[in-house]
Amino acid sequence: MNTFSTITKNANHFSEPLNACFLSGWQTPSQPIILSDFDGTISDLDVTDTLLQHFGMEGCEELEELWLAGKISSKECMSKQIALMRASLPQLNEVLDTITIDPYFIDLLNYTHRQKIAVKIVSDGLDYAIEYILKKYGIKDIPIYANHLLHDFNNGWRLTFPYANKTCVKSSGNCKCALVKQHQSQTNSILYVGDGASDFCVSNKVDVVFAKSKLINYCQDNNIAYHAIHGFDDVLKFLPKILQNTMDQSIEITLTD
Repeated sequence: MNTFSTITKNANHFSEPLNACFLSGWQTPSQPIILSDFDGTISDLDVTDTLLQHFGMEGCEELEELWLAGKISSKECMSKQIALMRASLPQLNEVLDTITIDPYFIDLLNYTHRQKIAVKIVSDGLDYAIEYILKKYGIKDIPIYANHLLHDFNNGWRLTFPYANKTCVKSSGNCKCALVKQHQSQTNSILYVGDGASDFCVSNKVDVVFAKSKLINYCQDNNIAYHAIHGFDDVLKFLPKILQNTMDQSIEITLTD
């Protein structure tokens, strides 16, 4: 029987709502927190789909069809698909090396660091892949809430779900709604950036939505206020005014209390 082990330094580092080392002691309730999806939002491609296209064995497409038909959850689908993936770690890394990120995401991190605003990644993807891709760009120590990828150091892979929630409406591997709820006790405002199905449920539970791709259509269909974006350059254009509004509201609340 194969033994599966962790291959990421980030595993479970951020199981608490906030990471004190990352925030360096300057996060206050008046400062918003930015939560961002990864696949298709920060990265140019969906990482899991890309890996399965290269290394997925027979049965992956059938699982995808069952999920799309609503017969299995996204958690069950991804768990079984990853178990059908066959690749060595070097082979996996070789494919990850082909995946790029939005160059303006680095500008966002620089801007938010100057403004003392925390940025965190909430993803229903793979923690190791996210960490590996970001490291190529010199991005380290950013909190990553994602499904935990395990490897048997041969060709086998498995997933665990440290951020799953039994009450999750979508039965996702990573319950983003639960993560938002945890962070709401630490800030007056949560800004969310996303693009796809894993961002639908959470989009009406945050204060500001930056939406691209399918998330735009979902917000329109469900009367959810949003800022349409193509990338993080658009987020940077919207952000100063949003931050000012957030600060004004915080001052108003303080004066009213």
